Amino acid sequence: MQYLQILISLGSILLSLDLTSQNNRDYQWVIGYDTSLTDPGGDAILLDFREDPRHISKIKTVHNFSMEGSNTSMSDEPGNLLFYSNGCYIVNAKHEIMENGDSINPGLIEDIYCPSGGSPLIQGVIAIPSPEGDSIYYVFNLDYDQPYGQNPIFYPVAPQRLFYQKIDMAKDSGFGAVVLKNQIAVLDTFARGFIKAVQHENGQDWWVIVPKSHSNCYFLVPVTAEGVQPAQLKCEGKVWNDQDFATQVTFSPDSKKYIRFNAWNGLNIFDFDAATGDLSNPIHIDFSNDTINYIAGVAVSPNSRYLYVCARKNIYQFDLQASDIEASKIKIATWDGYFNPYATIFYLAALAPDGKIYISNTSSTYNLHVIHKPNCPGLSCELEQHG
Repeated sequence: MQYLQILISLGSILLSLDLTSQNNRDYQWVIGYDTSLTDPGGDAILLDFREDPRHISKIKTVHNFSMEGSNTSMSDEPGNLLFYSNGCYIVNAKHEIMENGDSINPGLIEDIYCPSGGSPLIQGVIAIPSPEGDSIYYVFNLDYDQPYGQNPIFYPVAPQRLFYQKIDMAKDSGFGAVVLKNQIAVLDTFARGFIKAVQHENGQDWWVIVPKSHSNCYFLVPVTAEGVQPAQLKCEGKVWNDQDFATQVTFSPDSKKYIRFNAWNGLNIFDFDAATGDLSNPIHIDFSNDTINYIAGVAVSPNSRYLYVCARKNIYQFDLQASDIEASKIKIATWDGYFNPYATIFYLAALAPDGKIYISNTSSTYNLHVIHKPNCPGLSCELEQHG
């Protein structure tokens, strides 16, 4: 069985990355995990959006491979796969660990989680092309530590380091090598995952955004032609409690909205300024009675108007251009009870290069749901369950 949880980071791509102005860098999605304990090469699934309709295939990758939590993939400008990562190591286009691409997450993740596959953090890794040059890329990933080990109120583990790895694709005959490794971009205490990236208004630089724990603050790390810059701290909106896991964050394709959602802290929508990194005009919509069992997902339509919220057995649409966004809420789907082999309820969502939104399930299944026309209001968006 393949675990088709999309956490992609390439397209709001990919569950973790917004590359809306970066040509075809989100055209290849690697998802799934390996269930074989004996095969020297593990299985994964490749969604290739260079074709219409997109092509789905099984690929042979490194042994004991898992993208159950963290997931990012990167393609070149023509859309050819360059590398992908599960937050434990970086894999090149030969589906081998990239030169110096092992051990990118020292600490609890490397010691406990990497031997069985990958980082458990949702949106715990993300890749971006660097403004420094055509062959340079960065991978950002969160660790896991024990900052609250003696606190009886908080769950004991949380990230304390935002690492980055610098890749030069000109190395190793074009298959790339990690030339800077385990560099610390920010040292603090973070929410349990949820790295997102969006391009600067200037069309060259990047913002990498990560929520700070137990707060309404967000670290924004600029990436420029001079490399990774010191983080800025922006504080706005609802203060999140310790139950910050089971979340998804996204940007609208036009970069004007930043959205963060989970069951305990609700739906949080911000205006975002891609020039300054400022978050403003927060809107909070309660979903605590609607989203249960650690399930929450969000994605935005290609025209940046419609927000889709996955809440376990229901999917809702909101109009981000409405004068009252909360009042624009429409239920567009209720789970039809399908199992393959487990329940295909609604979880993480991602806008793909083909203009459709793909939605994962919480368990190991063979299906993704598809919103075929996300630019359309209400039921005309044509959501197809297990499509």
